[in-house]
Amino acid sequence: MPYALRLIGVALLASLGWWQWQPETPALATLPAPAKPALVSTAPELPAKPLRLKLRDPACSERCAEFDLEALQFPKSPALTDAFLTVIDAPVGPTAEQRVLAMAKTLMKEAAEFHEPWQQIIRAQQVSGIGHIVVIDIDNYTYTGGAHGTNVVSALNWDTRLQRVLTLKDLLLPAQEAAFWQEAKLAHKRWLAGQPDAKSLADVWPFDKTDVLALLPTGLVLKYQPYALGPYSMGTPELVIPYARLTGIFKPEFLPKP
Repeated sequence: MPYALRLIGVALLASLGWWQWQPETPALATLPAPAKPALVSTAPELPAKPLRLKLRDPACSERCAEFDLEALQFPKSPALTDAFLTVIDAPVGPTAEQRVLAMAKTLMKEAAEFHEPWQQIIRAQQVSGIGHIVVIDIDNYTYTGGAHGTNVVSALNWDTRLQRVLTLKDLLLPAQEAAFWQEAKLAHKRWLAGQPDAKSLADVWPFDKTDVLALLPTGLVLKYQPYALGPYSMGTPELVIPYARLTGIFKPEFLPKP
């Protein structure tokens, strides 16, 4: 089918209500939980329901524009759902489903206007943090032309007691930010030591700060975007700071307890 006709088909399908949720796809909540190291207490899993949407022109057979989201929403913690939707830049709307649908339709409309096979693929899942912290791990891949798309990683550290997302400032003891970043630099050196081209990486991509961190049982994980610490082929690097190194830097309530 000529591309122009496929675009007309997209418009017709939109007007006829083709944009529909697909609840038959298994929810992310059914995925097996990641292994938990021993002797680290973790928060119980938050009640959640699937938030899923996949849009694609059914008349397209190759180089198709696509929107694909697999995530969760949290009926008992609406502020967490809102935080997730804010991270992925979903527009304001009355429900999570409507906000994601509006986001998807905008992408598909713009892809049709530019005659490009744009893509946005979003994955978000709940993973165990430490103590009373639950972590929402988010990967947002977007392709709008060029040699490749870009993954943007995010993490929401949800305090089940305070019922809000934590920032680094919340975690730190007074006047300890400089000490924290010094530990992050040491974690970067440990990471470099495990890379085959450590010297060239250090020369071209020196240590940098990040605002994405996750309080996981394996340690405090610092997540980086592509190109932040290395070439695109390295993906999204992660640095790990053992919690033992954060004693006297983090508030005690945000350090693991056996």
